[in-house]
Amino acid sequence: MSDDLISALTQEVKAEVVNNYLYERRLIEEQFKYVKELADYIAQLQEMLCKRFDRIYDLLLKPEFINKFMLLMELKEIPFNERIADGLECRKDIRFIKVRGLTDRSKFKKLLLESYRKLYNWNKRYLEAYKNLLKECEAANYNLKKFEDSHDLFTILNFLKNMNIEEIAKKHFMGDNFAPEEIASIEKTLRFKPVSIEKFNFLLPPDLPEPTYVRNRIKSLANSVYDRYSNKIKTLIK
Repeated sequence: MSDDLISALTQEVKAEVVNNYLYERRLIEEQFKYVKELADYIAQLQEMLCKRFDRIYDLLLKPEFINKFMLLMELKEIPFNERIADGLECRKDIRFIKVRGLTDRSKFKKLLLESYRKLYNWNKRYLEAYKNLLKECEAANYNLKKFEDSHDLFTILNFLKNMNIEEIAKKHFMGDNFAPEEIASIEKTLRFKPVSIEKFNFLLPPDLPEPTYVRNRIKSLANSVYDRYSNKIKTLIK
């Protein structure tokens, strides 16, 4: 077999190896891109959930009742504690809840109950999205491990350095002025980093009880708040 034929066959084999690598790499990139999109969506849900907690905190008025609420919900800590404020700024971006009742007290109880119901529903959406992201992170890391086990990046880079393949791919991975001693540095740059849900710093979804289960607790808490701050509460009810 002539040297030219051997060289041509070798070049063809290398080209196939590199093309397979580039194709599978794009699949990994797309999966990591999807993980990022999910994370962006959850960030929006987290903000909406935060506003629903804010509304509850505003209605409870004081830390004393906020802490009682946490105990009633059997939560170990106050979600979004850093956002608690006495003012009503937090509620400006969410729809006002209109309630009916014979007295301000009954209106306030309905308002607190409905606020909790909406909080519970948003938390449920957030929990589902959070679990989905967790699964996608695990799947992305699993596929990444398989990809790295199947491809020797150091060998791929040497193939790229010595081959006349698509210039766009070569330039994308190696740049215009590639020196052999730079292989190790480029190898580190091209490696994917495993993705972890912890890197996004999302709130761990609270385990909130069903609204029907805590209905009487919330009504009792509403009565306590109303007894103490009836004048302030009247400004919250329209």
